[in-house]
Amino acid sequence: MARSRLPPLPALRAFEAVARRLSFKQAADELSVTPTAISHQIRQLETHLGRRVLDRTPRAVALTTEGAALYEVTRSGFEAIAEVVERIREGAGAPRITLSSTAAFLGHWLTSRLQTLRRDLPAIDLRLHASDATVDLRAGGIEAAIRYGRGPFANAVELCNDTFAPVCSPRLGIKTLADLRRATLIHIDGRRRPLPLPDWRHWCEKAKARQVDANSGQHFPDSLLAVQAAIAGQGVAIVSRVLVSDALKAGLLVAPFSVVLPGDAYHFVCAEGVEHRADITSLRAWFARELAG
Repeated sequence: MARSRLPPLPALRAFEAVARRLSFKQAADELSVTPTAISHQIRQLETHLGRRVLDRTPRAVALTTEGAALYEVTRSGFEAIAEVVERIREGAGAPRITLSSTAAFLGHWLTSRLQTLRRDLPAIDLRLHASDATVDLRAGGIEAAIRYGRGPFANAVELCNDTFAPVCSPRLGIKTLADLRRATLIHIDGRRRPLPLPDWRHWCEKAKARQVDANSGQHFPDSLLAVQAAIAGQGVAIVSRVLVSDALKAGLLVAPFSVVLPGDAYHFVCAEGVEHRADITSLRAWFARELAG
């Protein structure tokens, strides 16, 4: 019965095109009909609703309050239909989600869990997008992201908080501050957050490691290289406990000191309009479960 009260689909399609372009002529060109046909469809829609959805003048078209509300649902509805149609045309049986995150998160944390993700969510075709810059999210494009920061982020769910700690290869045998004074410190120059930066100067101040030269050591442009250097036994690096959790569990790295520096939080963020989609909610729940562990 609810479906029988819906306006005719051609009228909704014409309205969505006019509302998006705010032009009868451009909507007509898009739909390959005449402006007169578009006007007829809009009149039919307004008759069906008993309300005006567009304010029309010789020079401009504007949405009424009712029209703005209707446009939101028609826009998202037609975008969802277009996405499914595209998947069908491509022969894709599984929903496709493009997830963006930093190269560090994808490389350190997610890559080793992709097999588990595919096992747990076999119906999702996940594509990865690595970027240290914040990307715009939209349905049918990059739809989800794992973002690191304090937020707030739109359409976001906080997954876990992070801390930073010195880590090194167990082969170095570092257990005390006296051992640390003899070790090579690894610095990460490309780090931009959290603030204050979790660097050796701040760690030495908190640990009261006054005899450690916080400026000495080797410099690397990013955490990926710094962690590999630490695993290789080249020194001690201050890194995210979340990102090196696998290396710590495997015994490739150890965290010899209890003093840690605060980090920010990881968030699952999605494009507007897809937050309740079944594949998005499943993926969000998977990240929440894995990062909580």
